[in-house]
Order: sequence, then C-alpha cells, then structure tokens
Amino acid sequence: MSKKTIGILMPGDMGHGCGKSFIDNNFRVISALNGRSTRTKKLSETAGIEDVGSIKNVVNYSEIILSILPPESAFEQAKIVNELILKNKKSITYVDCNAISPQTAKKINGAISSVYCNFIDAGIIGLNPIVEKGQTRLYVSGPNTEPIKILDNKGFQIKDLGKEIGKASAMKMVYASATKGTFALHAAVLTTAHKLGLVSEYFTELEYSKPDVLSAMERMVPRIPLDAARWEGEMYEIAKTFSDAGVTSKFHEGSAEIMALANRTPISKETRETVNEARSLIEVLDMYVNALKK
Repeated sequence: MSKKTIGILMPGDMGHGCGKSFIDNNFRVISALNGRSTRTKKLSETAGIEDVGSIKNVVNYSEIILSILPPESAFEQAKIVNELILKNKKSITYVDCNAISPQTAKKINGAISSVYCNFIDAGIIGLNPIVEKGQTRLYVSGPNTEPIKILDNKGFQIKDLGKEIGKASAMKMVYASATKGTFALHAAVLTTAHKLGLVSEYFTELEYSKPDVLSAMERMVPRIPLDAARWEGEMYEIAKTFSDAGVTSKFHEGSAEIMALANRTPISKETRETVNEARSLIEVLDMYVNALKK
C-alpha cells in the first residue's frame, strides 16, 4: 500500500512537530516552502518533511491538508486552497487547526466548496507532538470527521466533539483564554509593579503568600515575546468568541495589547532555539517597561 500523504501549511513550531510524528507513523508529509523563512525551512528539513515547493503541489499530492497558521492568515489560506481544489476538481479533506473563533471557522467553512472539500474544524491543545510524546490533543468537529481519525494515536489524540462546525474552535478558544490570557495578565502585573518601583517587594510577598503564582510568572513572562506576534491575533479571536457568547471581550482585548507590548521587546527577535535562558526576570521586565515607550 502507498503511504497516505498529509500536507501541512505551515511547518513552524507546531507544524514541524506534527509532521515528524506523522512521518514516524509511516505517513508521507509534504509542505510548500517557497518564500518561507530560513527557520521554517530548517525545522521542516529536521522533521523530514518533503518540500514540494508550492501550495498547488500540496493540494495535488495530499489526501489531507492541515492548516496550522497564525489565526489572521487562516481565511486567506483557505481561499487559496479552495481555488486550487475547484480548479483541479479534486476531493480532499481540509482540516483548519488554527486558533480561531467559532464564527471564523464557520466563515471559512462557508467559503470552501463542499462538492470537493470535506472541511473539518479543529483545535490543537498542548505542545507539539514531539514534546508531548504523541499526547497532543486535536479536538475536531464537522459533518465528516472520519478521515482525520487515521492520525489518532499517531501524533494526535483525536477528540471528536460532534458535527457542528465551530465546536472544536470554541474548545480551543475557551482553553487558550485561560492559559495565554493568564500569561498576559502576569506580564501586565509585573510590568506595572516594575514601573512603579515595587517589583522587589512584590516578589517577596509572592514568595511568602503565592509561590506557585511567582513560579508561573518566572517561567512564562520571559517567553511570551517568542510567540507574541501570533498570540496577539489569537487574543482577538478569543475576544470575538466571548463577545458572541454575551461575555465581556475586554479581558482578551487587553491581553492582545500585552502581546503587542511583548512583541516590541528585543526578545521577540529570538526564537525558541536561540532565546537567552540566562536572562534575569528583572532584565526581562526592563525590556517590557522600555517597550511601553515605543
């Protein structure tokens, strides 16, 4: 039997880990690296993902395509893929794994031809499958989620939420609203404390009364800038999700502003591979405060 071909658009931190896990489970994995960054190309090469050059070739050769992009790019990417599917009249399963609101998922579903394309709404929870050792959860929903289940226990733990488009995206939004929303709150609190000249006293109080909170701050606040560019868009998608549920959107609109602040620090120019782990938290907070002036 020939290997099933999985297309990944695009193999960044999450995508390359998915690709490596699928390859280890005897799938062929391809991507389109024309015009992609040197880092993305290196991650893809390290994972063993085959570069077929263009998105057109990814559509031509794949049975299943996973879209793993910054959320603000999800709709345009789906339109490009849809045009190619219609041109080729090729049946394919398109799995949108992006951190988007249920409304955005429904918009993408409405823009894709159901004649040739089986659209699956999906949300990834957890780190990439290499780090999670195959325990990364992929929540899915849609009229026909069966095709993606070939990846169950082969890189992902598939969690089927039923036939409603938007349900899987909603799960991702609710989950990330607490995790990444808390990261943003912690960054805002520490930046404010530092600017007010209280950070030393605040650390002392947390060491006494809330050591678990201090530990979480020390772990994540220095690393937020590495992902802040794409997390900013995710916060706005969460804000839309909350607003449509009748809940205030202001928490995550504010979180988006903190992600934008983090993205203005020098750390944002680093990557997960090159980040300076020796930096003190005070040095990090100096960068956040300085970024307020920009």
